[in-house]
Amino acid sequence: MAENRKVLLKAIAFGTTIATTLAGLVLGGFFLGRYLDNLWGTRPWMQLILILAGVILGGINIVLTLMKIGKTDNEN
Repeated sequence: MAENRKVLLKAIAFGTTIATTLAGLVLGGFFLGRYLDNLWGTRPWMQLILILAGVILGGINIVLTLMKIGKTDNEN
């Protein structure tokens, strides 16, 4: 019973980490892009580029996190 709880909490922790990191990267790209567009007058290009960069970095983070989960599961 305790082992199932440990696995569940580990899955929740990794899922929350993935979700918050992806959301933070995309929102960070959105707001930074909007700021730079207003500063440089390039609307909407910087915003689009930085949102896309946030999505790509979030995808890389998901892959690395899932690889880490697989590595720790294989050790147990």
